[in-house]
Amino acid sequence: MNNQDLKYDVRNILETKMPYLIKLLNGKNISWTKINKNFKKHYQFKKDNYSNGELIDVNIFSLINQFILNNENSFGLFYFCNFTFKQLFYRLTKNELEFTHKMIKCILTNLDYKYLNFVGEIATLNYYMSSGNFELLNIEEKIYQHKDVHADLFLKRKKNGLKFLVEIVNIHLENKNFTTIDEMELFISGKLREKHKKTFFENPSYNLTIQPVIWTKNIEQIKLLEKGFKKDEKYFKDIRIPMCYLTYQDSNSNYEHRFEYITTILYE
Repeated sequence: MNNQDLKYDVRNILETKMPYLIKLLNGKNISWTKINKNFKKHYQFKKDNYSNGELIDVNIFSLINQFILNNENSFGLFYFCNFTFKQLFYRLTKNELEFTHKMIKCILTNLDYKYLNFVGEIATLNYYMSSGNFELLNIEEKIYQHKDVHADLFLKRKKNGLKFLVEIVNIHLENKNFTTIDEMELFISGKLREKHKKTFFENPSYNLTIQPVIWTKNIEQIKLLEKGFKKDEKYFKDIRIPMCYLTYQDSNSNYEHRFEYITTILYE
């Protein structure tokens, strides 16, 4: 059998390896035939890019494939995704689960590294819901009545009923080789200015903030990021402290996953 004859059953793979991703679809319809065809096309095109145990141009399916192949470079992110999907599923109410399929569909249909943007959105939502202080009202809520601009999360604070919008911007540093704090800050500031310009106009329907999620390639980048933020904590109006992801592995090969603000992620 050659590659042209291979058949893929993405749903079956996900139900086995990432069952809570399927649960977050919450029974909503999705074209698995189209996903299978797209995955087959992508896999055949990219298969030669995997060499020397490195993850190159990954999507959610190649991440799972590398995990199945016992590539240790995939373990941290794979376990983090599973951990986050499971936590969020149990933290949401039946009504709130009506919205999560929008994010999951984006993870399954983005066949390049951009799927991480939607993992970032889910991880941010999971962080909010971990406190028990918020209610999820919608995903992709319209910000302005007369403009086609949407925010990723529409939340309500349970304590006082305050409704607010959160637009998430994912910033990728994985392929960047910054040597100074100033270089990193210049790059991040440019991304934040661009996002602010595209998001903020006059009179949004609700309070609106931007939440940066910064993807790093190693702990050294996180340390540099933390130093840069402490050096200048002003950033921009309406933009929150950036969040990032980190997985620790202890001497017993147990994983600890963190997704939190850069000012706290390195500390107990």
